[in-house]
Parts: sequence; C-alpha cells; structure tokens
Amino acid sequence: MLLFAALAPVSLVALPLAALLVAAHPGTRGEWLAVGLAGGAGVALLAAPEHGVFDALSRTWIVLVTVAFAAGARLSPTGFWPLALRACLYAAAGITVLVGRSATGPAFWTEVQWEATRDASRAVRYVVEVAPGLYPAFEPAVRLLAAWPLWLVAESLAGLALAWHGHALIARTPLSAAGLNH
Repeated sequence: MLLFAALAPVSLVALPLAALLVAAHPGTRGEWLAVGLAGGAGVALLAAPEHGVFDALSRTWIVLVTVAFAAGARLSPTGFWPLALRACLYAAAGITVLVGRSATGPAFWTEVQWEATRDASRAVRYVVEVAPGLYPAFEPAVRLLAAWPLWLVAESLAGLALAWHGHALIARTPLSAAGLNH
C-alpha cells in the first residue's frame, strides 16, 4: 500500500473502496465508518486544485473507472480481473467521448503528453536525489512513466486490486466470494 501511495494517486484505492463498500450495502457502524473515511479521502484528494490538463484527465479517469468497477461488481460479480479490465475499458471509452466533445484536437493530446513527461521527470528526479546510483535509469524510467495510458491502466489495476481486497476484508457480505482468484 505504501509503494502504491508513493507511485499513484491514493484516490485510485480510496474511491473504489468506498464505492465497493456502498455497493455491498453496509450495515454496521464499522462499514459506514470505512465508507466515510475512504470516500472522504478519495473525494478530498480529487477536489484539491488541479495542475493542468493531465491532472484533470487523470481525475476524470479515476471517477469513471470507480463507477464502472463498482457498478460492474454490483450488477455482475464475476471476480476481480474481468471487472477491473472491463472498468478500464469503459473508463477509456468515457474519456474518449468526453475529450472528443470538449478538446481542440491533437493540441490537447500533445499538452497531456508534455505534462505527463514533466510529471514523470519530476518524480524520477526525486528518486535519483535520494538514491544517486539510480541515475542511469533516469531516462528509461521517465519514458516508462510518461507512457501515461499504459501507466494509468497499471495504476488502476493495482488500486482496484487493493480496493477489492480491502472491501473483502471489511464488508460483511463482499460482492464476490471469488476474490482475486479470477
């Protein structure tokens, strides 16, 4: 969980966890407390001031993937992998529709890529400051992290897995007894 928090938006765990717990119909004070804490943290992090179009796109993705994942788990609890992969697909379709209606074409995607590269460079630079021996990996790491569509899906799958596991531990009646085995 700490590694995830260091590399990805915590909202990618908090919001899906709250949504899964709500979808599982919380009945105890402990379940409602978990919903409030996770949901409050997820919303608070999403409500912080945005830092450009990449940040706005990422926040939109988090909301869409959360809704798709929790709704899918409630309507058809088939196990983690089918739900998570389908949620990412639906979120990508939602982003495409939303951006297609509001963006000004290729300039938007160029700006998103530039901001993703800048953010990746900043993050890797912090790591190199702490561990200077990792400097040779600087450029490859920036390129990997700047491949934002793939990185966003990887972060989402990790966050959804943590939320799925957390929901299975907290909910009296988890949405799927299949857990992460599917």
